[in-house]
Amino acid sequence: MLCKMGQQQKSLKLMKNNDVISELPDDIVSQFISLLSFKEAVRTSIVSKSWMLIWTTHKDIVCDVSNILESLSEESRDVYFLVRQDHRDKFVERVDHIMQRRCKGPKMNSIVISFPLSNEHESHITNWISRAVMMGVEKISLDLTGGFGFVTSDVPRAYSFPLAVLISPGKACSVKHLQLASCSLDSLSISNSLASLVTLELQNVNLTDQQLDIMLCNCSFLEKLVLKSCTELVNFKLTNRSSRLRFLSIKSCCRLNYFELDAENLEIFEYTGQIDRFMFKHVPKLAEVYFCFCGSSRVESAIYALSQLANDIPQLKILNMVWIRVNLAFQLPEGVPTFINIKHLVLTVFPFLDEDKLGWITFILKAAPFLKNLQLNQFISSFTRQSEVHDRQLPEVTHMNLREIEINGYQGNYHEKELLKYLVNSAVKLDLLVISPQVKVYKGLNDWCYEDLNLPGDKLSLEKIEELHSMVPKAIRVRII
Repeated sequence: MLCKMGQQQKSLKLMKNNDVISELPDDIVSQFISLLSFKEAVRTSIVSKSWMLIWTTHKDIVCDVSNILESLSEESRDVYFLVRQDHRDKFVERVDHIMQRRCKGPKMNSIVISFPLSNEHESHITNWISRAVMMGVEKISLDLTGGFGFVTSDVPRAYSFPLAVLISPGKACSVKHLQLASCSLDSLSISNSLASLVTLELQNVNLTDQQLDIMLCNCSFLEKLVLKSCTELVNFKLTNRSSRLRFLSIKSCCRLNYFELDAENLEIFEYTGQIDRFMFKHVPKLAEVYFCFCGSSRVESAIYALSQLANDIPQLKILNMVWIRVNLAFQLPEGVPTFINIKHLVLTVFPFLDEDKLGWITFILKAAPFLKNLQLNQFISSFTRQSEVHDRQLPEVTHMNLREIEINGYQGNYHEKELLKYLVNSAVKLDLLVISPQVKVYKGLNDWCYEDLNLPGDKLSLEKIEELHSMVPKAIRVRII
């Protein structure tokens, strides 16, 4: 027994005197740390005494609820969890400590601050951003809602983001990517603080028309602009034709009522809102557009997209549109426009009603003669009321270029089957038919996901699958997801 204890003590002494981990070369250690998440990197401080500060070599700092207040994160499965003042105080204290230690490390690539804070913590937040800028940070993400759906019991004054903090004394601005959520802008008088920005994303920020104009004039390298729930914005005007902007997304800016675009490098435009007219002056490279129309003018907006858009953006190749309602109230234009370049069309619609005469699908097949891919997404069609069968008289259309059709949210209802038959008969060159009973949702910037609603119709029955195959010619490949 004594012999065994002696051997253990000898082993411990040997390990203490021969700390293999501490002998690793610095470049190997730094490379290892870079492969870890920020949370895992911080935990390496307990591995060895010489590793207590090794986490400061990590170049991407993430200060959110899961990294800073882990116990709170574990408790907060309820989306309406209330963040208390003591949680804020503890978060601020810990981030202060992290940023103080991190200043001893190498250049910083990115910093994420995601937690419900306000102007009450102004000096702390500004200090964190300032330290990151001094470390040469290129990406700043400041989300003062926390990003987790937390609801606070009080709503204090929003933090005012000082753009001057982006400039480190004696250095050129290094920040290329800036994301701000739930804060305000103090002033835009320091124009050179924005000069290096390549991407700018603002959500729930009190952006005014004047501030936007200053931004667009001074962000000469800006390629991506995202504006979401900026409720002070009324007019959007981009008239700098030589702007480098390639991607523009405007979502739920509820007071916005005027849109004018003159940008020769713009390639992708995404819009969600109530505007029913757009002024596209000079957009020769704009090839992909997403529209989600809502509010009282959604019908007029949809009519514009399916008619005037063919003239405004003749080079358009991809059109992705959320169509809130398809019914008798929808009056299609008498003359069918021609989208001469559209190859991919996505329509997201609410369930086809029994009263829908399906004239819109004939209109689309005629309007896009060179269309190759058609995707139809419908929501909660299992909730559609089923009534008597309607005999729809649809004109014959021969489409020579449509090769792939995808229908999501398919339940096998009568009106869906009638639409499917019409499509496969019209598309004489159709090669692939993709069917899914699940709802497919667009998240933005070509990001899609299937939503599991746990409904009885989330899976097609064997009977409906067999029925589906019987309606489709054997030459067409059928894929059921």
